[in-house]
Amino acid sequence: MNTGSLNNSQPAILKGMAGILDLLTRVSYVLSGLALAGMVSLILYEVSMRYFFNAPTNWSSDVNQWLFALTVMLALPEITRANGNVAITIIIEKLPQKRKLLVYRSIAFLGFLVCIAVFTIAGLESFRQFQRGIATMWVNPIPKWWISTVIPLGFLLSGFQFLREGLRPNPPGEV
Repeated sequence: MNTGSLNNSQPAILKGMAGILDLLTRVSYVLSGLALAGMVSLILYEVSMRYFFNAPTNWSSDVNQWLFALTVMLALPEITRANGNVAITIIIEKLPQKRKLLVYRSIAFLGFLVCIAVFTIAGLESFRQFQRGIATMWVNPIPKWWISTVIPLGFLLSGFQFLREGLRPNPPGEV
């Protein structure tokens, strides 16, 4: 795990905040893995019930949609933390060290701003769904905000990971 993002010369409060961010990111990632395991288990259960017992469920598809949203959005912060986002860096790698650092930081700060904007928009939409009592259009409806709330959470944590990356003393892969 990449916990060396902050060097020893930085204040203790930044290290503490990075530790909290890492903890939240790890918890988010574990929950994502559990949601994925739940999806696989549920698919196996549904196939067994449908083909071996001729008794399909009417709720498994709905639950799988919810688990899919959890899987994707809760894994996003860890992908961001680990620099697992898609990047074409051939031009950046050819730049001198000072410019390379400036470009990496600019991209990280832009990523932070975009994630915070998405967090705000998705958070407001989730709140609107909560206020208006909007439900899913599933066989067994549930409040839609139960699903959509995970979207701003994933983007908030990812945004802070981008901010953290922008504050690093060196670009990714540099010592």
